[in-house]
Amino acid sequence: MKVIGIDLAGVEKRDSGVCILDGKLKAKAFTLRSDNEIIESIIKIKPDVIAIDAPLSLPFGRCCLKDTCRCRTKGHLRQCDKDLIKMKIKFFPLTLGPMRGLTERGMKLKKMLEDRDLKVIEVYPGGAQDILNIPRKQKGISELRKSLLTIGIKGILKVTSDHELDATTSALVGKMYLEGDYLALGDPEEGLIIMPRKS
Repeated sequence: MKVIGIDLAGVEKRDSGVCILDGKLKAKAFTLRSDNEIIESIIKIKPDVIAIDAPLSLPFGRCCLKDTCRCRTKGHLRQCDKDLIKMKIKFFPLTLGPMRGLTERGMKLKKMLEDRDLKVIEVYPGGAQDILNIPRKQKGISELRKSLLTIGIKGILKVTSDHELDATTSALVGKMYLEGDYLALGDPEEGLIIMPRKS
Protein backbone atom coordinates (compact mmCIF):
# COMPACT_ATOMS: atom_id res chain seq x y z
CA MET A 1 0.00 0.00 0.00
CA LYS A 2 1.22 3.47 -0.90
CA VAL A 3 -0.63 6.65 0.02
CA ILE A 4 0.32 10.26 -0.65
CA GLY A 5 -0.97 13.02 1.59
CA ILE A 6 -0.70 16.64 0.46
CA ASP A 7 -1.15 19.76 2.58
CA LEU A 8 -1.68 22.00 -0.43
CA ALA A 9 -0.70 25.67 -0.37
CA GLY A 10 -2.98 28.19 -2.05
CA VAL A 11 -0.21 29.37 -4.38
CA GLU A 12 2.75 27.65 -6.03
CA LYS A 13 5.34 29.99 -4.49
CA ARG A 14 4.57 28.65 -1.01
CA ASP A 15 5.53 25.23 0.38
CA SER A 16 3.08 22.36 0.12
CA GLY A 17 3.69 19.50 2.54
CA VAL A 18 3.83 16.03 1.01
CA CYS A 19 3.95 12.66 2.77
CA ILE A 20 4.37 9.17 1.35
CA LEU A 21 2.95 6.57 3.75
CA ASP A 22 3.06 2.79 3.40
CA GLY A 23 0.88 0.09 4.93
CA LYS A 24 3.20 -0.26 7.93
CA LEU A 25 2.87 3.46 8.76
CA LYS A 26 6.38 4.33 7.59
CA ALA A 27 6.33 7.94 6.43
CA LYS A 28 8.57 10.07 4.28
CA ALA A 29 7.65 13.77 4.50
CA PHE A 30 9.00 16.64 2.39
CA THR A 31 7.93 19.90 0.75
CA LEU A 32 7.27 20.80 -2.88
CA ARG A 33 5.98 23.96 -4.52
CA SER A 34 4.80 23.80 -8.13
CA ASP A 35 1.96 21.69 -9.51
CA ASN A 36 4.44 20.09 -11.92
CA GLU A 37 6.75 19.06 -9.05
CA ILE A 38 3.82 17.55 -7.19
CA ILE A 39 2.50 15.66 -10.22
CA GLU A 40 5.93 14.37 -11.25
CA SER A 41 6.64 13.02 -7.78
CA ILE A 42 3.20 11.35 -7.61
CA ILE A 43 3.61 9.69 -11.01
CA LYS A 44 6.96 8.20 -9.92
CA ILE A 45 5.41 6.75 -6.75
CA LYS A 46 2.16 5.42 -8.30
CA PRO A 47 0.12 5.61 -5.06
CA ASP A 48 -3.14 3.79 -4.41
CA VAL A 49 -4.75 7.07 -3.36
CA ILE A 50 -3.82 10.76 -3.07
CA ALA A 51 -5.36 12.53 -0.06
CA ILE A 52 -5.40 16.30 -0.58
CA ASP A 53 -6.03 18.88 2.14
CA ALA A 54 -7.93 21.43 0.05
CA PRO A 55 -11.52 21.86 -1.12
CA LEU A 56 -11.84 19.86 -4.36
CA SER A 57 -15.37 20.84 -5.42
CA LEU A 58 -17.83 23.74 -5.41
CA PRO A 59 -21.27 23.97 -3.78
CA PHE A 60 -24.16 22.82 -5.97
CA GLY A 61 -25.18 25.57 -8.38
CA ARG A 62 -21.83 27.38 -8.34
CA CYS A 63 -19.75 27.52 -11.49
CA CYS A 64 -16.94 29.62 -9.96
CA LEU A 65 -15.92 31.64 -6.92
CA LYS A 66 -16.12 35.10 -8.51
CA ASP A 67 -18.12 37.79 -6.71
CA THR A 68 -19.23 39.16 -10.08
CA CYS A 69 -20.90 35.91 -11.16
CA ARG A 70 -24.61 35.25 -10.60
CA CYS A 71 -23.75 31.85 -9.12
CA ARG A 72 -22.55 33.60 -5.92
CA THR A 73 -26.18 33.55 -4.70
CA LYS A 74 -26.13 29.73 -4.65
CA GLY A 75 -24.33 29.62 -1.33
CA HIS A 76 -20.97 29.21 0.34
CA LEU A 77 -21.19 25.73 1.83
CA ARG A 78 -21.27 22.23 0.41
CA GLN A 79 -23.12 19.45 2.21
CA CYS A 80 -19.79 18.10 3.49
CA ASP A 81 -19.08 21.52 5.03
CA LYS A 82 -22.51 21.49 6.70
CA ASP A 83 -21.70 18.01 8.04
CA LEU A 84 -18.50 19.37 9.59
CA ILE A 85 -20.56 22.09 11.29
CA LYS A 86 -22.90 19.43 12.72
CA MET A 87 -19.85 17.61 14.10
CA LYS A 88 -18.64 20.92 15.65
CA ILE A 89 -15.42 20.80 13.62
CA LYS A 90 -14.04 24.25 12.81
CA PHE A 91 -12.96 25.08 9.24
CA PHE A 92 -12.66 27.98 6.80
CA PRO A 93 -15.42 28.14 4.12
CA LEU A 94 -14.09 27.79 0.56
CA THR A 95 -15.47 31.21 -0.44
CA LEU A 96 -13.46 33.01 2.25
CA GLY A 97 -10.53 35.12 0.96
CA PRO A 98 -7.41 32.97 0.46
CA MET A 99 -9.51 29.78 0.48
CA ARG A 100 -10.70 30.70 -3.03
CA GLY A 101 -7.22 30.35 -4.48
CA LEU A 102 -6.68 27.10 -2.58
CA THR A 103 -9.98 25.70 -3.88
CA GLU A 104 -9.19 26.63 -7.48
CA ARG A 105 -5.71 25.10 -7.22
CA GLY A 106 -7.06 21.96 -5.53
CA MET A 107 -9.72 21.43 -8.20
CA LYS A 108 -7.16 21.94 -10.97
CA LEU A 109 -4.70 19.50 -9.38
CA LYS A 110 -7.44 16.92 -8.84
CA LYS A 111 -8.38 17.05 -12.53
CA MET A 112 -4.75 16.75 -13.64
CA LEU A 113 -4.30 13.68 -11.44
CA GLU A 114 -7.62 12.05 -12.37
CA ASP A 115 -6.77 12.57 -16.06
CA ARG A 116 -3.81 10.26 -15.31
CA ASP A 117 -6.19 7.63 -13.82
CA LEU A 118 -5.13 8.34 -10.24
CA LYS A 119 -7.56 8.20 -7.30
CA VAL A 120 -7.91 11.51 -5.42
CA ILE A 121 -9.85 12.19 -2.22
CA GLU A 122 -10.44 15.38 -0.26
CA VAL A 123 -9.37 15.27 3.39
CA TYR A 124 -9.19 17.76 6.23
CA PRO A 125 -6.30 17.02 8.62
CA GLY A 126 -7.41 19.55 11.26
CA GLY A 127 -10.79 17.83 11.52
CA ALA A 128 -9.16 14.39 11.39
CA GLN A 129 -6.89 15.39 14.26
CA ASP A 130 -9.97 16.45 16.25
CA ILE A 131 -11.61 13.06 15.67
CA LEU A 132 -8.41 11.15 16.49
CA ASN A 133 -7.97 13.24 19.68
CA ILE A 134 -4.58 14.60 18.66
CA PRO A 135 -3.69 18.30 18.82
CA ARG A 136 -3.83 20.52 15.76
CA LYS A 137 -0.65 22.36 14.74
CA GLN A 138 -1.89 25.52 16.49
CA LYS A 139 -1.23 23.74 19.82
CA GLY A 140 2.41 23.26 18.85
CA ILE A 141 4.28 21.34 16.18
CA SER A 142 6.12 19.18 18.72
CA GLU A 143 2.81 18.12 20.30
CA LEU A 144 1.34 17.19 16.92
CA ARG A 145 4.47 15.24 15.93
CA LYS A 146 4.53 13.45 19.30
CA SER A 147 0.88 12.42 18.92
CA LEU A 148 1.44 11.09 15.38
CA LEU A 149 4.43 9.08 16.66
CA THR A 150 2.29 7.76 19.52
CA ILE A 151 -0.34 6.39 17.13
CA GLY A 152 2.37 4.54 15.22
CA ILE A 153 3.65 6.81 12.44
CA LYS A 154 7.35 6.15 11.83
CA GLY A 155 9.97 8.33 10.12
CA ILE A 156 8.80 11.77 11.34
CA LEU A 157 10.98 12.14 14.43
CA LYS A 158 12.89 15.07 12.93
CA VAL A 159 10.02 16.68 11.00
CA THR A 160 9.56 20.31 12.10
CA SER A 161 7.27 21.57 9.32
CA ASP A 162 3.58 21.93 10.16
CA HIS A 163 2.83 21.44 6.44
CA GLU A 164 4.61 18.08 6.45
CA LEU A 165 2.83 16.98 9.63
CA ASP A 166 -0.57 17.92 8.18
CA ALA A 167 0.41 16.03 5.00
CA THR A 168 1.25 13.03 7.22
CA THR A 169 -2.19 13.25 8.85
CA SER A 170 -3.74 13.48 5.36
CA ALA A 171 -1.84 10.36 4.30
CA LEU A 172 -3.02 8.54 7.43
CA VAL A 173 -6.64 9.35 6.50
CA GLY A 174 -5.89 8.07 2.99
CA LYS A 175 -4.67 4.77 4.48
CA MET A 176 -7.84 4.53 6.60
CA TYR A 177 -9.86 5.15 3.43
CA LEU A 178 -8.18 2.24 1.64
CA GLU A 179 -8.83 0.03 4.67
CA GLY A 180 -12.53 1.01 4.79
CA ASP A 181 -12.13 2.67 8.19
CA TYR A 182 -13.55 6.09 7.32
CA LEU A 183 -16.55 8.43 7.18
CA ALA A 184 -17.54 10.07 3.91
CA LEU A 185 -19.17 13.43 4.64
CA GLY A 186 -21.35 15.17 2.09
CA ASP A 187 -23.09 14.35 -1.17
CA PRO A 188 -21.16 12.20 -3.70
CA GLU A 189 -22.57 14.29 -6.57
CA GLU A 190 -21.27 17.50 -5.00
CA GLY A 191 -18.08 16.38 -3.29
CA LEU A 192 -17.07 14.34 -0.25
CA ILE A 193 -14.63 14.93 2.59
CA ILE A 194 -13.09 11.70 3.86
CA MET A 195 -12.60 11.61 7.63
CA PRO A 196 -11.50 8.96 10.14
CA ARG A 197 -14.27 6.88 11.63
CA LYS A 198 -14.91 7.82 15.24
CA SER A 199 -13.60 5.11 17.58
